[in-house]
Amino acid sequence: MGLITGAGFCPLLDSVKKKLAIEEVKDTERVLGIIKEETKRTLNDWRTYPQIESWIEQTGWIFSYTTLLNDQPLLRVAVFHPSLSKDRHVTYGEGDPAIIFPVELGSETTQVIRDSMLNRITIPKDSTELQASIAQNSAAIAELIAALQPHCPSISRRIQVGIHSGGQTGISDIIDIPRDGTFSLSIKMTGPSRERAYTE
Repeated sequence: MGLITGAGFCPLLDSVKKKLAIEEVKDTERVLGIIKEETKRTLNDWRTYPQIESWIEQTGWIFSYTTLLNDQPLLRVAVFHPSLSKDRHVTYGEGDPAIIFPVELGSETTQVIRDSMLNRITIPKDSTELQASIAQNSAAIAELIAALQPHCPSISRRIQVGIHSGGQTGISDIIDIPRDGTFSLSIKMTGPSRERAYTE
């Protein structure tokens, strides 16, 4: 139904991934249900480790999905993290990008970076602009990662780009960002209508 990524405690991330892989997930409530079920199980399995609650508190996911609004498909992004709210998740719609920052950065710094990134990110108006948008947005994100990585140990110099567009999804290989900042992406879009490839 979309794309998902996560960061945090690897045994929990892996158990959620395995469960998602064997189930036919059709709605967001089931994604959230799997995360909560596996979190509870992981807490029990690792209960002898005093740090387990802290590890769980640092584990989260971002995922995309399509829902219907007034009988029209609408793309959303959801974030699940223990620190968000009592519901532990929030959703973002079109025109409301989610920019998630590493734990080492303070709120004032992240606000400055967020505003700068929103000015650089382009939203394609139609499918003819999608490839140029992918190239520009990926370059901007990679530049930010390269700038933050020396100051934030939780960031690596690697990037992977996922796309969810028009009922199709695609994801690139994992790419190491070189020192000069140049790299190429190849993303094959697959879905119910047709297959397309994007390369830059």
